[in-house]
Amino acid sequence: MNILVLGASSSIGKSITKSFSKNNNLFLFSTKSDKLNELKSEALSLGSHIVNLIECDLSKPINVDEIIEEKIDMVINIACSSSDLKDDSIDPNHHIYHTYVDLSNPLIILRHLLDRKNNDGDNSKLLYVFINTILSKIQSPDHSVYLSYKILQQEYIHGFKRKYGDILKSINVIVGTQIDRTKETQKTIKLAERIKLAIKNDESEFIFGFEGKIIYILYRISPLFSDSLIYIKRFLFR
Repeated sequence: MNILVLGASSSIGKSITKSFSKNNNLFLFSTKSDKLNELKSEALSLGSHIVNLIECDLSKPINVDEIIEEKIDMVINIACSSSDLKDDSIDPNHHIYHTYVDLSNPLIILRHLLDRKNNDGDNSKLLYVFINTILSKIQSPDHSVYLSYKILQQEYIHGFKRKYGDILKSINVIVGTQIDRTKETQKTIKLAERIKLAIKNDESEFIFGFEGKIIYILYRISPLFSDSLIYIKRFLFR
């Protein structure tokens, strides 16, 4: 299987890359591919047939044909620029940057791969694994921009399903627990394994982390409950 990973240099990206290494060909996106050389060696040692490091900046316009020539069976999107962006700190000059990373380029890549499959008469499924946080499911204080980006991307994916039919399958992965972005942990390893289980069970969405499940349940009961819990957690872990 040929697997494309957007955001492979993140802690989650590293765990996912290792988890999916065995018997697969990996295509790892990064702004600086030299940062992924160690990960490439680990993936090869874990049984990956081929590991291609693709130096590509998702915050700028891209030409998919120039960077991806191979058939892709799965896209795992971990790339995100707006997860720490507070609503009151938005700089309009950076609007294009966030839009490219969080919305436009992942969708451009996905659409291009689907068009290629259509043109080639390839009816095999393309799996799109979209990773975001519990903030994509609730009206969290100060994160309406993040919520908007994630909802909009999901709506585009639904549109792609209507257009391309059964050749597109997607899994919405919602991280509902604190993740260390600087290094791999047991949480990132367990998340990678949970994604593999979701693929095996043909799931379309799941929440990873007990805290996230509680927050989502409280939000469904009353947004005031979930807002209070989020504020308390931010105060304790700031």
